[in-house]
Amino acid sequence: MGGSAEGQYVLEARGVTKRFGGITALDSVDLELREGEVLALVGDNGAGKSTLVKTITGALSRDAGQIFFDGRPVQIETPSEARNIGIETVYQDLALVNELSITKNIFLGREIIRDNILGRLVGALDFKKMEASVRDLFSRLDIRISDIYREAQSFSGGQRQAVALSKTVMFGKRVAMLDEPTAALGVRESKMAMDLVTSLKDHGLSVIMITHNMQHVLNHCDRVMVMRLGKRAAVRDVSDVDGDTLVGLITGAIAAGSG
Repeated sequence: MGGSAEGQYVLEARGVTKRFGGITALDSVDLELREGEVLALVGDNGAGKSTLVKTITGALSRDAGQIFFDGRPVQIETPSEARNIGIETVYQDLALVNELSITKNIFLGREIIRDNILGRLVGALDFKKMEASVRDLFSRLDIRISDIYREAQSFSGGQRQAVALSKTVMFGKRVAMLDEPTAALGVRESKMAMDLVTSLKDHGLSVIMITHNMQHVLNHCDRVMVMRLGKRAAVRDVSDVDGDTLVGLITGAIAAGSG
């Protein structure tokens, strides 16, 4: 099956299959992400949600299937290739280095070198420019972290999640893949994280979010894709479903096609 007509979708997966020995974790799964939407990916534990994200982003190899970006086929074999295309993934562990400051975490692997002889000779870093960029970013995203010099481990879970999500905007990514962005967060910090997810959309990103929280799906997402037993069970506009319907689709109590 080819790519999307007239670039309707920013990201597509077609026929993605992944096996672990004799177990089929993904069975010819399709996914479509529209430009500027938040797509929820839901299903019971073991339904294949995280495996699908990892195969799309190159963290796991695919046994079959094709990925399209802006309607064109792309080869994504590693996470770095996904990032180069414009896909950033934020996993539950956030991949922050506890001993580094907020600024160093955001620019980790993408540090700005001074534009002078020290930069050219020894690769001296331009911390002033990086810190100014972080403050501007936090201001645009309404992230209220003023002390960007403190080590990441000294911040709350919600603040750490905000830092991880902000990197997708900092580096001009097109697609953000979020794996349970509110896992282990309290009610107030979960709201902060979900407000930031909405902000990502407002800043031009398309978002795929794995979540078990049905209220987050109903309140913050545009469409929802239900996975069950390694297959795509259904895709619905959020405006057309309620919590009971979603639970029924997830458990199989409500039968549905993929349309």
